[in-house]
Amino acid sequence: MRMCLIRPPRRNARDAGLSVPPLGLAYIAAAARENGHQVQIIDAFAANWSWPQLERRIAQEKPDVVGLTAMSPMADVVRRAVRMVRPYTGRVVIGGPHPTAVRAEIFSEMPEIDAAVVGEGEAVVGPLLRWWSQGATGDPPPGVMAPDRAFSPLKTLPDPGDIAWPARDLLNQSRYRYLFASRRGFATMITSRGGPFRCSFCDKNVSGSKWRARKAADVVDEMAHLANNGVGFINFYDDNFTLSRSRVVAICDEILRRGVDIEWKCEGRVDSVDDDLLMRMRRAGCRVVAYGVESANPETLALLRKDIRVEQAAGAFAMTRRAGLRSLAYMILGAPGEDEAAVQRSIAFCREIGADYVQFSSLVPMPGTPLFATHNASASASVPNPVDADAQRSTLTDMDPAVLARMMRQAWTGFYLRPRPMARIFCDAVNSGSLNEVARMGWAWARWMRAA
Repeated sequence: MRMCLIRPPRRNARDAGLSVPPLGLAYIAAAARENGHQVQIIDAFAANWSWPQLERRIAQEKPDVVGLTAMSPMADVVRRAVRMVRPYTGRVVIGGPHPTAVRAEIFSEMPEIDAAVVGEGEAVVGPLLRWWSQGATGDPPPGVMAPDRAFSPLKTLPDPGDIAWPARDLLNQSRYRYLFASRRGFATMITSRGGPFRCSFCDKNVSGSKWRARKAADVVDEMAHLANNGVGFINFYDDNFTLSRSRVVAICDEILRRGVDIEWKCEGRVDSVDDDLLMRMRRAGCRVVAYGVESANPETLALLRKDIRVEQAAGAFAMTRRAGLRSLAYMILGAPGEDEAAVQRSIAFCREIGADYVQFSSLVPMPGTPLFATHNASASASVPNPVDADAQRSTLTDMDPAVLARMMRQAWTGFYLRPRPMARIFCDAVNSGSLNEVARMGWAWARWMRAA
């Protein structure tokens, strides 16, 4: 079958999102191609296409199957794309965290789709396309929901080491940028799937709670391949790259042994790093580590079920700085139980620990998370910030939404509108080739401030 995987255009021309590779689509493309199907990826977002441009392209291609992936904040964009492509294709399938979380409700949200994939799609796409090509008789294969058909889940999740590398040859790599990249030539990778931690705001429906990791040699094989094909910087998308200290050491040692010349960023937990590990990571090319700090208030950390202490965050940032690495803190402001003083403590804490970058957000109970199950009915306010992907951010807070919105603006401007952070961002934009993207983000920031 001829399959076209689509990343839709920006919600509107003013969307400030950075153009990063659609890694999930590239994985699905590789799996479909392994099963003998013709596949292309249209990344309308990175190409800055308009919606009419995408429609003209699909009308011209008329693929047998169109596939899309959806996270809940972008469900409205994917719904618009589904409606647009429906007249020009035989089948439409959607996968990703959103359909996995809402299950059969997806057919009410998007009645135009023919199927939805629950969980990881690499092992599902081949049987799904075979089922369709053979007339779609009987129930769909495991992992696939179809209207008015019985659903059966996949019995086992695949070993990430057995999954084909993403089909990056179907992407225009020159279009991708990442502000924190210390070199030009940008790619993304996943070296593990699943997460054993119990954060109340994390959705683990797709990859589950069992941590499944690729071997160090396999990881470095892919890194070396990227380095040999013009990639200078990798962002590891693992939820927690540092979960296994011994594996991180093995990856770093393998990079150093082979002399792979590439730099990278990863996500870590503040309770899973130490001086020796971070220094080894620095020698192996790591340049930025991002941590889910979330709050400087113990009560909020307990609500979020982070299982970390405030002092552990301070220690991790100090160790990261000593290792010569830059740090990024993810922060949640205004969670239930917090007042203005509590929010201000978290804002001030980012300066106290010496974070190089901060991403402030409000708390949103996403479908599929424990927080959604217990608190979704209470999330009525919308408290956005400049980097949110969702059109309306249904925030869970006890504070007056207008007050929290004001403090959110103060947090962003107070941290970044200082000489050193502004100079750092400018240097990063030059090094990563992201000047145009930073300008777009600047315009979004200015609009956000004017709308206040």
